[in-house]
Amino acid sequence: MKLSKTDKLEFVDRTLTVNGKPFVIQFPDEPLFGIADGKLITILFKGCGYTQYSWDPEEIEGYFPDSEPSS
Repeated sequence: MKLSKTDKLEFVDRTLTVNGKPFVIQFPDEPLFGIADGKLITILFKGCGYTQYSWDPEEIEGYFPDSEPSS
C-alpha cells in the first residue's frame, strides 16, 4: 500500500510510524535516517561519502504489521 500526503510520519526507536502505528517499508529499500519536514530521509553510503534522499509520503510503499500482505 502507498501512503497518502496527509499521513503523519514519525521515526521512533529506528522504526517508521505512520499515524502512530508501526509501518514496514518495502520501498524505498534504503537505510532509514529520520524524518524532516514531513518527509522520510534515507541515507546511502558511497565510498568515503554518503547521499541523503528525501521521500514524500506518497512515494513510500509498505504495510502495517497487523495487516501483513499475503504472499
